[in-house]
Amino acid sequence: MAKVLRTWTFWIRAALEGECREYLEQHVLSGLRVQPGNLRASALFRGLGDGTAQVVVASVWESMDCIRAYDGGATSRPAIPPDIRSKILDRDSRLRYFAIDSLDDIVPAKLWDDAMETDSPAQPG
Repeated sequence: MAKVLRTWTFWIRAALEGECREYLEQHVLSGLRVQPGNLRASALFRGLGDGTAQVVVASVWESMDCIRAYDGGATSRPAIPPDIRSKILDRDSRLRYFAIDSLDDIVPAKLWDDAMETDSPAQPG
């Protein structure tokens, strides 16, 4: 049976990365990790070189039913506390879901940056 990867992406000022990591760990990820059916929860950060950072909150679940039980069926839009909204520069308006056969399908990939290496492979897409 396929697992579900649930993601949400947003952008912040790079200077807020430490604060954002701490907030996500204390208030978001720790709560996700104890939910029935949650297998993993992480936050991924990528500096964009322009003073901003992209943040992806990703969690792996046993099924969409487990996600619906967690979020009360509000599976399309992320919940953002009002005191946090002002710190987010931009955000995806919707949560994204991906079917994965196993946790092995989630493989870390090196992100190439043209400024880092001149002989890097072609950029995706």
